[in-house]
Amino acid sequence: MSVFDEPAEQPDQIRDQLRQLFRYRALVVLGLVLGMLGGGAVSLLGGSTYTATGEVVVHAISTAPFEAGGVSVDKQISMGTERQIAQSVSVAASAAKSLKLHEVPAKLQRELRVSNPPETQTLMFEYDADSPGRAAALVNAFVRAYLDYREAAAKQRIDSTVSKLGAELKTVEDQREELDRRATNGGGTSGRATDDSERNNVASQIADLQGRISSLKSLDTTPGDIVRKGDPPAFPSSPGLVVLLLAGAVVGLVLGILAAWVRSVLEPRVRSVADVQDNLRAPVLGILPRRRGDEELLEVGRTGRGNRAEAYRTIAFRLVHDQRFAGRGSLLIVSPREDADALSVAANLAGAFAEIGNDILLVEADLRTPRLAQQLPLHPGHDHPEPGSWADGERLAVNAGADGRLDLLPGQEVPNPARALSSPQFVRLMNKPLGPNEKVVVVTGPLLSHADGLAVAKQVSGVVVVCDLNEVRRDDLDRVWELITGAGGHILGAVLDMGSRGTSLRRLTDGGPAHRKPRRGRLRAAVVAPPPRPGPPPPTGPEPGGETVVDADTTSLRR
Repeated sequence: MSVFDEPAEQPDQIRDQLRQLFRYRALVVLGLVLGMLGGGAVSLLGGSTYTATGEVVVHAISTAPFEAGGVSVDKQISMGTERQIAQSVSVAASAAKSLKLHEVPAKLQRELRVSNPPETQTLMFEYDADSPGRAAALVNAFVRAYLDYREAAAKQRIDSTVSKLGAELKTVEDQREELDRRATNGGGTSGRATDDSERNNVASQIADLQGRISSLKSLDTTPGDIVRKGDPPAFPSSPGLVVLLLAGAVVGLVLGILAAWVRSVLEPRVRSVADVQDNLRAPVLGILPRRRGDEELLEVGRTGRGNRAEAYRTIAFRLVHDQRFAGRGSLLIVSPREDADALSVAANLAGAFAEIGNDILLVEADLRTPRLAQQLPLHPGHDHPEPGSWADGERLAVNAGADGRLDLLPGQEVPNPARALSSPQFVRLMNKPLGPNEKVVVVTGPLLSHADGLAVAKQVSGVVVVCDLNEVRRDDLDRVWELITGAGGHILGAVLDMGSRGTSLRRLTDGGPAHRKPRRGRLRAAVVAPPPRPGPPPPTGPEPGGETVVDADTTSLRR
């Protein structure tokens, strides 16, 4: 069975991850807006860029450029070297001089690109400028400057070589003139033979030198041909405004999603129902809809049939039929901190129990700032209990409607709340034998603010933790579980309150937690029934079994 459960969870996990990201939609929208603004700024401040292109076919120096084999191995050109020459400072300086520009040559080189297509002797010059005319003029100037530089360098090398060979030729011709004078003056037979031999050698040297000089002077020094002249481009080469806006939007969206992911990773609050169950080690009994500002504290029994009232009834029904609580008479309602309204949950769960037909005593164990009696509708003719007799004091009747009866033991300020909650009178109130239809609902102040809730948790049959789903933190739930279990209490589950509708800015920046269904295996592990606690047996015995599995669907409480 587990083989098929894991693939079924994949869509839920993907949806949960997307909700995790888009919960912080303000960051995503902010990244998108900033990216588009950045793209627009680049388009407006950077301006349009025009690219002009010129192409040159490079020729090698040769005596027979149109004949096969006319270029010797030592005269073959290296396109890598030619490319470096075209990008040199000397060529840039010559191009600036030809256009009478006073810019630094290195600055002109920044926008020049020279490339050599593979398997060719072609150099492609590309120049970027802010106007079509400037781009065309500069690319043509660089092409011309490169050709002039290469031709001038070739002629300089040829002239230097011809000058050296000419000096050697003049020396040899002087030797021949000296030999001619000696032959004219006469000499012996042996001396004439020697002079003739020397004169023949000198003549051969003269012919060789004259041939080399003639060969050098006949070299073709044409550096190359311009096959494509740089014309003013008709359209800019830089991306337009629309392209930059789209690119900025994509980059901004990616950065916004990344920021939202980082924010979700660093988020200390719980972000899903599964997070609450994992940190509290207990199931979620229900999720209360958002509260309207005009609703009274007691919504069950007196004020109609709203969504929150139905949610309270559903939670009460689940508690009554949960074997961990059924048949046991005391229940503690507590919140981790002040942000959750435990008073409202306690009063309405008591009203829902009363509707079912139970005899309910609602105990306000908040002995520091009691306020429940001022917020509940009381029957006339009842006063607050006398000071000093809180646990055994007078009980007030709450007007819970025609469907049920609800008594209230209101809280009062006492000098030592911890002593009052540990007094024999209060312990007897929590532990005295109750009938199957008698229940005590106790509400205390925030558990992490005062230790009053711990004094009550060890004396009741179960604890329900009330959490504001938009504010509760993972660490708070971990501490609540450690404190209650360490004190000997047992957590029945959690009630999640969506709270009141936040401001527009709050809704924009935080979409709220995701209500993904938890995996059933994890839920089973969270709600395994503990060993039976001392107390009267339940009125109706449940089916035998080692665990109780509650409905995993906590996102929809009404049918």
